[in-house]
Amino acid sequence: MEARAMLALVAAVSSAANLASANLALAGPYTIDMLELGACDDGEYPGILVNISQTVDEETNETTYKGGITLYYDMFADDFEMEVTTYKWGSTGGWNFDYRLQFSKPFEYLKTNLPNVFESTFEKIGIKEKPVSPGTYYINGLMPRGIRLKHFAMLPYGKYKAYLKSVKDGEKVICVMTIGKVNEVGYI
Repeated sequence: MEARAMLALVAAVSSAANLASANLALAGPYTIDMLELGACDDGEYPGILVNISQTVDEETNETTYKGGITLYYDMFADDFEMEVTTYKWGSTGGWNFDYRLQFSKPFEYLKTNLPNVFESTFEKIGIKEKPVSPGTYYINGLMPRGIRLKHFAMLPYGKYKAYLKSVKDGEKVICVMTIGKVNEVGYI
């Protein structure tokens, strides 16, 4: 066999072996870990001041967030709408639009449809019931990990950026941005 043909055969067999042995799951059972939390990077929002920083928890030696979020509106009031826009990190880099969800009565919607997210984030900073009084909500040791969403048995794996925006009278007045990773786990 000619040397070039032999080299091509070896390369083809090697590629096939790598593909056959690779774990190519793109979606399935998962947990979500928050990687970042902060002010939105797509503009200014008059209804919120985010003053938090990433720190290392001395007890657990894990990265967490500490600081405060000042709200100038009740972001969960019935006359507010909430918009969640999600981007997925692309395989060649960069954020690509994934989906947008808009809903009214944000408190009831989140408590009913995303109770684990509500509990692991909003309740941890003291937002537990309506009305949400304008003021500063303090964060100490916030870094949700291992979250599973109530209505989703499987999700696509990867890194996501989500913007959570509160909308009043058509104007986006509050925005918080988070980056999280959907991790593969065994069947639960």
